[in-house]
Order: sequence, then C-alpha cells, then structure tokens
Amino acid sequence: MNKNILLSTVLCGLCLAPLAASANDKVDKVYDAQRYQQVCKGKSQGAQVSFAYRGIIWNGTCEPQFFTSSKNVSIHGEETELYTTCSADSHATMATINGQEVKGKCALGFTAPRPK
Repeated sequence: MNKNILLSTVLCGLCLAPLAASANDKVDKVYDAQRYQQVCKGKSQGAQVSFAYRGIIWNGTCEPQFFTSSKNVSIHGEETELYTTCSADSHATMATINGQEVKGKCALGFTAPRPK
C-alpha cells in the first residue's frame, strides 16, 4: 500500500516538473518600457514602487532614464546608456545604445536596485 502511494507521488511529481520549470523560462527579456513608465506615472523621483509582472513581484524606485520610441532596437534594460543619458541631459532626445543612435525621451521609470 505504501509503495503504491509512494510510486503515485513520484510519477505525479515527474509529470508536473516540466510545468514548474517552464514558469521561469520566459524571463530572459523583462524590459517593458511602457510598463516601467506606467508604474511611475504620477510619482516623484526616488519613490518606492512595487508591481507584479510575469509572475514576479518587482521592487524598485522611480528614476529618470531614457526610453526609446523605436521597436527596432533590441534593449534588455541593462544598458548603461539608458541611465547615463538622462543624468547628463534631462531633455535628451537621442542616445547611442549598442552602437546605434536611437530616438526617445527621458522620463521617470521603474529602476531595479543596482549596485553602486
């Protein structure tokens, strides 16, 4: 009797394991410029924010950063140009990201905690 229960538990675990593993396999690219701006809408610089996205609770602050209006540029959200462009010029409309000049704007957006 105990062997049947143990065997059933192991088989169920093996069947459900791929489903549990697939929950985090699509978190490679989490940069979503519209969502990051929407989270900080109406907030001030340095305000603490928290939101749910792709099954993860994201905590951070609202900081000025460069948001591109072009969908053709592959941005992962880790590029230093996104954060340094607006610190140098808060009204910047162009930035060089990954060797490409892109148009955009500086605005408040979600920024995850980063080491200094």
